Amino acid sequence: MITSSYLSIDISSKRTQAWLFDDQSGSYRLIARSEASTFSLPNQELTSAIEKVIKELEAKTGLRLQSGSKRFQIETDQNTPGLRGVGLTFSVGKPIRVVLVGLSEKYSLEPLRRLVRFYNTEVVLEISLQNEPNVSAQLEKLTSTAFDLLILAGGIDGGPERALRAMISNLRLLVQLRGAANRPQILYTGNQALTDFVKMEIDAGDDLHLGGNIQPESGREDLSFGSKALLEAINRLRLREFPELLQLTEQPRVKLLQGEFARARMDNWLEQTQTNGKKVLHIHLEPEHAHAIAIQDGKRMGVWQNCRVDEEVVSAILAQSDQSIEPATAAAYLANRELHPDFVPVTIEEMSMEVAWMSVRIRCLLSEMAALYDDFHYDDQVGLVDDFEPILLSGSSFERLPSARHTFMIAQDGILPHGITTLVGDDYQVITPLGALAEFDPLLPTQIVDSDIISGLATVINVDSPISAGQKVLQLELDEGYGEVREHYQVYQAELKRFETVPDNDLRVYLAPEPESDVGMGLRGLGGWLNAKATNLGLIIDARGRPFFLPVDDQAKKEVRRDWLWNLGAWS
Repeated sequence: MITSSYLSIDISSKRTQAWLFDDQSGSYRLIARSEASTFSLPNQELTSAIEKVIKELEAKTGLRLQSGSKRFQIETDQNTPGLRGVGLTFSVGKPIRVVLVGLSEKYSLEPLRRLVRFYNTEVVLEISLQNEPNVSAQLEKLTSTAFDLLILAGGIDGGPERALRAMISNLRLLVQLRGAANRPQILYTGNQALTDFVKMEIDAGDDLHLGGNIQPESGREDLSFGSKALLEAINRLRLREFPELLQLTEQPRVKLLQGEFARARMDNWLEQTQTNGKKVLHIHLEPEHAHAIAIQDGKRMGVWQNCRVDEEVVSAILAQSDQSIEPATAAAYLANRELHPDFVPVTIEEMSMEVAWMSVRIRCLLSEMAALYDDFHYDDQVGLVDDFEPILLSGSSFERLPSARHTFMIAQDGILPHGITTLVGDDYQVITPLGALAEFDPLLPTQIVDSDIISGLATVINVDSPISAGQKVLQLELDEGYGEVREHYQVYQAELKRFETVPDNDLRVYLAPEPESDVGMGLRGLGGWLNAKATNLGLIIDARGRPFFLPVDDQAKKEVRRDWLWNLGAWS
């Protein structure tokens, strides 16, 4: 068998990681992983970190991955073993300043917000052509605003053209005024009858990107028609920001992608291949930013959020913490985290603030996504309304936690899932590289995921019941597969219970909810058998209520939160 290898490199603002996969054993597997600081020195180029991670992989595997001229050693002869392709993903760079222009608020600007907020962008100006029909006023706003990318949308295919034509003519003047050296990226994703006019009128060369119409007909929105062109525009901006990457990306079989796009590709694949009929949710946390992706019936929803710290965030963290902490102490801790993102908590108080902060970040992230998408239903007190499984957790913020139990409490308290779900941890951070390499060989991500490299964190049964704390909400019958002996348990409102699972042995559970209880079987009071796969933390029953049943007294609240952590052994 002729061995094929694939290399993937991900560049973030703090670290650069590399993964090497090959099929020497008969199926693809991860054979080595490396990482280095992205900017170990001031004004350091990204290629320095890339060279470090490649040299480490070469030392671990004995393979030659890069030539003396810093080009990837890609083997194009399929009859010769070697490197077949390279995926380059990145989330490094300043927020892209975006101007959104559309015919109307509801049918143009709202979809455009959803389109751009998937990436690290900052909307600096919005123009509704219905509300601002004056052509001179439009041009004045554009010329007085600093931006990197402008997106124009509006009109159904074959619909009215007058307002769009006037703006397109304005963009021609803007391109001339800005000059080639300072020219923004322009994306047109509106009425397709105007595509040829856009190409002729806006002389922007490779800085002009043409997508399909995100509103092709009345009442129908499809952001995928503009996604590819938007990705091309963003890649072009990032290469302008980091020109040292040009030499690498000009090679054949080297693919440059945004990391969030690569993750969404894998999330979409997971939703298509699973058989439970549920949606997929993915939370990616880094010290300086967070990203959420939801896949529902093939529709991609997502939002990027850069970290922010203000009085509201500090108050939310103090309310979530299980320790008595002064507001000034919390504010100082968060300020220190902003200055030193790699800071590791060492005291109980610091870890309490870290856990609370990460949960608050997830709630803020999902709340923003719910505000953007009508189809994503989430409330920061009640949680998710729809069923998601699996829920994927990735990013260095989860990696740095001291135990799987900390990861669980942060994710569970931030996401507040509905029904039965499985929390899954990307311990080797392979989702991004697999998404980058999928187009080279679809077998690669399939075989890597099937190898169980992505670990199950916990199977969770979330009990929704309107009854008071202390009343019974669920009875359980556990069959561990050891003969006729079965254990029976009762769960009461406001409880959090954990049952361990044994590796390579499914835990069969019969759920018998009370008439008022919804345990994710379709109706209140409806139960049945559940097979819980062996996971790190096993089976967890969350009957704490939505919102949580907590005492009124502040100290008593903190004691209850500590009890939840002790029940999971979070401090052991």
